[in-house]
Amino acid sequence: MTETKSAFNASCRNCGLQKVCFPTGLVKSDIDRLDQVVDRKAPLKKGQFLFQAGDDFTSLFAIRAGVIKLYSFSDSGDEVIHGFYLPGDVLGVDALASKQHKMSAIAIDSVSVCALPFDELTDLSLQIPSLNQQIMMVMSKEVNEGRSHSEMLIKRNADQRVAQFIWSMVERYRMRGYVYDEFRLSILHRDVAVHLGLTPETVSRILAKLHAKAIVTWKKKAVKVHNEDALKVAAGGKEES
Repeated sequence: MTETKSAFNASCRNCGLQKVCFPTGLVKSDIDRLDQVVDRKAPLKKGQFLFQAGDDFTSLFAIRAGVIKLYSFSDSGDEVIHGFYLPGDVLGVDALASKQHKMSAIAIDSVSVCALPFDELTDLSLQIPSLNQQIMMVMSKEVNEGRSHSEMLIKRNADQRVAQFIWSMVERYRMRGYVYDEFRLSILHRDVAVHLGLTPETVSRILAKLHAKAIVTWKKKAVKVHNEDALKVAAGGKEES
């Protein structure tokens, strides 16, 4: 509880996620100016919405702790999971054009977020060119990740999709400076299945296979990577020469 409160109260300058959030590349004085427009929301409990489809777009959101699931429903009523957002990720970019959220963002565990009011952020970016570049980078990252996910669904088989999902989490934790070979992950296997276009039974079978091969174990909320190189190969990557 103390750890969550500390992360929630930290300023942008003192936040451990500087390298993966907006302040990347900004000087200290610019970070302080950004900190003045940041609205640190009260923590969300599991199952609470950050925003819902149909809500007006007013802010971008930077995740400080926890995991957010972004999803919508197809015309036939099927859930479509667009992604999972970890500490340091920024979401809400998709609503820029329409000024209305088309997807819903829900906390899948305890979550702390910073709201960045977009009008104020835009005004500030005119004064700080490097901040404007950061906003462009966030948008570019969102587009590229969407394309990569679509490509994965088309070109990779079920085993590769599951391994790629775990590998991407390993890389995201590594980039944040966290322990990446053994970590807690609150995402349900059922949600992974929906995200990857698979059935929960298929995901369970593949996870059992990865465990039997001593590559990775994911039971309940605990992920442990036993063989990083083998996981990368299983995800469709090339073996190290």
